[in-house]
Amino acid sequence: MSDQSEYPSESMSGQDNGLRPLSNADDLSLGNPSNSDLSRIMSRAGIQLANGFPIDDDEDEDEVDEDYAAVDQDDDANDFPYWFRRPPSHNRTKLDELHPFVQLLSASNVEDCVKVEEAFPEQERCSHDKFIYRLTRCPELSLGLFTLPLLAEGETKPRPTLIGHIIATRTSEPLVTDRSMRLPANWKNERWTVEDGQPVGHEEGGSTIAIHSLAVDPVHQGKQVGSTLMKAYIHRIREAQIAERIAIIVHDHLIPFYESFGFESHGPSKCQFGGGGWVDMILEFGPEPLEE
Repeated sequence: MSDQSEYPSESMSGQDNGLRPLSNADDLSLGNPSNSDLSRIMSRAGIQLANGFPIDDDEDEDEVDEDYAAVDQDDDANDFPYWFRRPPSHNRTKLDELHPFVQLLSASNVEDCVKVEEAFPEQERCSHDKFIYRLTRCPELSLGLFTLPLLAEGETKPRPTLIGHIIATRTSEPLVTDRSMRLPANWKNERWTVEDGQPVGHEEGGSTIAIHSLAVDPVHQGKQVGSTLMKAYIHRIREAQIAERIAIIVHDHLIPFYESFGFESHGPSKCQFGGGGWVDMILEFGPEPLEE
């Protein structure tokens, strides 16, 4: 319950309330603006006069920017339309319909990767054992693009479907080599393997990320799955600052695709994996720009 005695009533308005009246209020007048004042005000407002009347510029009214839409106001005080930019129309793509997301892969995704890898000719596919090795030894260098359909309320969430993947290892070489692609014979018992004085397979201290597979399920090719996956992968590696470059071997017809991401061709590769005929490509990250 509030104490009303704390608040003055209207009947107390005649008493001194501590406010000083404006002694010359009755003497104030706004006066009439001069012609020079009107000219200055209208000039600032962008209004032109012709014989004392606003000019109607018909040409300006006819030239309407198609990127804008006129919306008439009901308020009589506004005799002109407001203009709002039309929101850009977004045409849903085939990729949008997949509701895709990317995440790291693990050894639990081996069977999914084997299925996606069928996009390649048999002699160029990563083997089941190599998937186990790479997704066990260096899963942080992998990335998968999954699709998960939208569910109605109450439906059981299905297992996401892998439709594209990138599998990679580290190497101390600036290019992908046959040694970096090999499966060490005793990898389960050795942290790293050296054969004939040369490292084989994944090198934990390597400064080059060697991509061994960028594969997309044939059913979903042509839907920007591969380009979306590569963009996400490059961004992740660059932001993490864990390597100096990314290297890959490709066939001639795919050179423009990788050049669009910043890779540069370094000529024919010495790799003989899958019968050879590869081209070396490298994406150098270079030094980070200094912040101003």
